Amino acid sequence: MKDWRTSEKIAFGLVAFCVVGFIALAFSIETSLVNALDESVIRRLRSGDDLDTLIGPHWLHECARDFTALGGYAVLLTLTLLVYGFLRLEKRRAAGLFIVATIVSGYVVSMVLKETIGRPRPEIVKHLSHADSGIGGPSFPSGHSTMSTVVYVTMALMLSELSSHKRVKVFLLVAPLAIAFVVGASRVMMGVHYPTDVLGGWMVGLAWAVGAWLLMRLRRRHKSLQDQATSESELSTRW
Repeated sequence: MKDWRTSEKIAFGLVAFCVVGFIALAFSIETSLVNALDESVIRRLRSGDDLDTLIGPHWLHECARDFTALGGYAVLLTLTLLVYGFLRLEKRRAAGLFIVATIVSGYVVSMVLKETIGRPRPEIVKHLSHADSGIGGPSFPSGHSTMSTVVYVTMALMLSELSSHKRVKVFLLVAPLAIAFVVGASRVMMGVHYPTDVLGGWMVGLAWAVGAWLLMRLRRRHKSLQDQATSESELSTRW
């Protein structure tokens, strides 16, 4: 690790923290304390005399519905295809394939974790998202939180490779995290996920996106060293 750059060390530490944190959280969601805290947060987001109504002004309710759509699979798929198409037109096929592979594999991991853990959706308040058609499937980790983190963070990390300006890099890291935050918060406000579902989704998504980026960086570094060694070997042979 002595040859790793600071950014790569931070990335490794972040991935390790998220993996350990997710495992600890997954084992804690069945405890009475965590369940009580989850239900308390959801109830506090509803009107005291009407659990079918969110607290706050009407415009906040509309914002929550709009924000939750940013993590919807249709939106994320459309965005992924647009970015992939752009990268192909720019003749950056490898970058496009990396983004698609990271997002698709992240989705598979999210679904496997959901089915394996099998936590039921909260039923203590009315679901305000997809209320007419109903909503089902396991609850932990939140798919919207996981995939919004995977998609937006992966794309931001790839875009950050194109800039050498520190402020741009910071913006590209903060912006996707902010989007993932509002998506996750909206899922709790809609009553379709517990807060721990969202926290678990953020951890999985961040670990997957950053972990994929780290592997890409290390693979690129290894290939560069191999090319350099080959070049030096050919040069010494000539002399």
